[in-house]
Amino acid sequence: MTSFLAYAKTKNRVLKHVDGIIMYPFEETPVPQYVYFMPKKLTEEDRLGRFFEQQFLYLPDIFYVLYFNPIRWILPDLGALIHSLDCRAVGYGKDCKLFQLSYGRITFDITSITQEQEEQTVFRVPLYIGDTNFFINVVELPGTMGTPKLFEKVDFNW
Repeated sequence: MTSFLAYAKTKNRVLKHVDGIIMYPFEETPVPQYVYFMPKKLTEEDRLGRFFEQQFLYLPDIFYVLYFNPIRWILPDLGALIHSLDCRAVGYGKDCKLFQLSYGRITFDITSITQEQEEQTVFRVPLYIGDTNFFINVVELPGTMGTPKLFEKVDFNW
């Protein structure tokens, strides 16, 4: 990661670090092709479980679908990093497909982002956490967020 940050600095790349909730399908592969990412900054006192209990019941946030697999070319140990995350199993979609839910930081390259708003289709999808079900909104990652380049593990409380 350090070598990429040094490279980005020499090439005058503009990077933006965004903390948030990540969700990805439970699969045999060490690095998921896609992850669902919802920007959300948790403070030291915040608990991820309380966030779901309070906010998702009333105001579903947006999860962005982002192509995650290319990050492994910058972070060769990405599979081990993903495996080390503290995750909760959740059911996703009407078929209740098994997904992992966690928290982390994604670094986006925003050097050449597009400023124009793209029309996006929002999909409202059920999410099952324990005995509770929520609805989340899922959209494709807009060009205004940049290109995902790095992933970091962030400590948090459930």
